[in-house]
Amino acid sequence: VYEEKMERAGIHTQSHMEVLAHEFWSQVPEEKKKSVLEGPDAWCVPAMRVREHVDGLLARQETEAAEKILKNYANGIKNKNAEARRQTAMGLAELAGLYAKSSEQLFVDTIRGIGLQLAEEKDSQLQSLMGAAFVRLSQEATKSRSYAAVQRSVELIDYLESERPGSGKSLRPRIGVENRLPEFIEESLRSGNVPSGLKDLLRRMPEPAADQVAKRFSRVAFREDCELLVSMMQVLGPEGLEHLRKQLRQGSQTTAIDTVGILARMDLETVEKVLPDRMREWKRTAHDRVVRQIASSGSPERGRLLLQLFDLMDSLIRPLAVDEIGMSGEKSADMRLLRIAEGDLPKGSTDFLRLKAIEALGRLRTSGAESILRKVAEARKAWRWANPSELRVVAAQAMEKIDSEWARDFIPRSGLSVADFSIELLDSDPNSSAIRQRRYPRMRLEHSMSATTTNLKENVRLEIPEMALGGGVAVCEQSLHPGSVVDIRFNSGQKPVKAQTIVRDANTQARAFEVVDMDLEERAKLRKLLVQLGSAQKLTTAEERSRRGTRTIPTGGKENS
Repeated sequence: VYEEKMERAGIHTQSHMEVLAHEFWSQVPEEKKKSVLEGPDAWCVPAMRVREHVDGLLARQETEAAEKILKNYANGIKNKNAEARRQTAMGLAELAGLYAKSSEQLFVDTIRGIGLQLAEEKDSQLQSLMGAAFVRLSQEATKSRSYAAVQRSVELIDYLESERPGSGKSLRPRIGVENRLPEFIEESLRSGNVPSGLKDLLRRMPEPAADQVAKRFSRVAFREDCELLVSMMQVLGPEGLEHLRKQLRQGSQTTAIDTVGILARMDLETVEKVLPDRMREWKRTAHDRVVRQIASSGSPERGRLLLQLFDLMDSLIRPLAVDEIGMSGEKSADMRLLRIAEGDLPKGSTDFLRLKAIEALGRLRTSGAESILRKVAEARKAWRWANPSELRVVAAQAMEKIDSEWARDFIPRSGLSVADFSIELLDSDPNSSAIRQRRYPRMRLEHSMSATTTNLKENVRLEIPEMALGGGVAVCEQSLHPGSVVDIRFNSGQKPVKAQTIVRDANTQARAFEVVDMDLEERAKLRKLLVQLGSAQKLTTAEERSRRGTRTIPTGGKENS
């Protein structure tokens, strides 16, 4: 009566019978203990004493004897005696960690045994206790990364849902395997290898696994990670791929865009067919994500796909797409880029797009572009040059990649400063681990440059420690949402420089930003400013780059990794 009263009050107490059982067991000789633990009455032994005995065997490296006892104890869950099943269920929940440390086969068999008994159990109280033990063992399997045991848990949950829908559905969220898939995938990326057991588990649940692989692929930054995620997707087979096709066709905007990168790599035909119609529904931020998803896919056809989608894109995103086309080496873009370089701009675009097209022609070494590029660089009107200096600089740099002899002859008589050419136009490095690579050298500024936003309800002050012609790193206290378009005014102590940018992934220290539009005179001022204030960071070789390297953000004269 006392024990029941304390239990109703929420206070756990050992029953008098349990106290006596512990006292009795402590007096049993070792040989008798061994005999009981290996016999049919092992369930009578308190779980704490079972643990003590097994730990002692393991300490003496008697692994086989220890596992024999654990296997025998687990068999009590099938005992015809209801009390034996009750005691075993409670004991298994308490000993779950010990089973997780035993051999994988024993662990898997134990989970299977209690799962099957749970499906057959008629007593509701025993169902509850067995369910708790099953959940505890499954959680230990997840914690110890015993993927074979986790897979068996998932299989048994499916079986329970078919036999006892109510029990199965209540147990699934408590085990939470689907919620742990991102952890499993991330660990595989860090190790550079997908364990065979994890492959089997992913194959067992193709749809949720496909969602998580696609979501992680949407944030991929390195080729090694890209290839590993593709290999995971291949494991999922046709069912996983068909699920992603359905998400692209019918999913929400965010979900659909998450699938673009991996599908561009594995099923380009579907992307070419479905994505144009969906892009017509979406706005600028979504177009920006689509461009980066395709660029990061590693697909050899990524440049051609971007070219097909080009006219559907928001005018502010087109310069980014042209940049990616140039870095991808896509030769089929030559004619379109030549027309833009001549000044045939799509509606809503500015001369910044023309500048990007000229740079792309240089990176692609487009044969037939020489006449247009020379015209941009050399054309005159009366006593002055016909085109802005910034267009002339990039045209000369593009020509340097196509016809270096012409460039060497032209630059001294171009009227342009030699310093203007010190910021070079970088090519894509096929040996680099990074997928999206720098277009220009990044400058480490001698002193952080102050800047302010100009188009927000509450504008913020920024400090710029690193900058390139294409963007940079900003340190600020306030939060800037990734994907938002921000107008920035750089205060250099001379004339301010203005640019329209998109905020990239942010952390507590810094916000990366990328320039998406800029008046050509403003860009010429930025070029001169970077030459004066910056020193180009040393470019590392592909062998020196590490996909796990930390990002260094200088603040207040110090560097924080």
